[in-house]
Amino acid sequence: MTDKFTIFCNMFGCRVNPSDTAVMVKRIVIMDLLPDKEGLFLDIFDQVKKQIRAREGCRGLELLKSEEDGHLSIWTISLWKNESDLEDYRSSPLFKETWSAVKPLFSGKARAWTLTSIEMLP
Repeated sequence: MTDKFTIFCNMFGCRVNPSDTAVMVKRIVIMDLLPDKEGLFLDIFDQVKKQIRAREGCRGLELLKSEEDGHLSIWTISLWKNESDLEDYRSSPLFKETWSAVKPLFSGKARAWTLTSIEMLP
């Protein structure tokens, strides 16, 4: 029996090599900030970004922002060698301390997705 992922790839022409062990995991987190908290968030991020990037399996880290109708959202996109490395980071003291420092700056619940790549074009 064919699995759903293979059926999906066959339908949409995905090119995935099953023997490829270099699966990349992408973590996207969106955080809506309270008014006037951007500076404090950026200060905290500046203190930890190199430590996050230096974590085992972290392949990249990006910080973005969007503004809509006066509401500011901060986005992080991190790339990980695998889900295990991401989970190790998420259970680390670095993550717990950073999250407890930035969470009070949010105007609502953060939204997060962990994704794996199906196909990437250079």
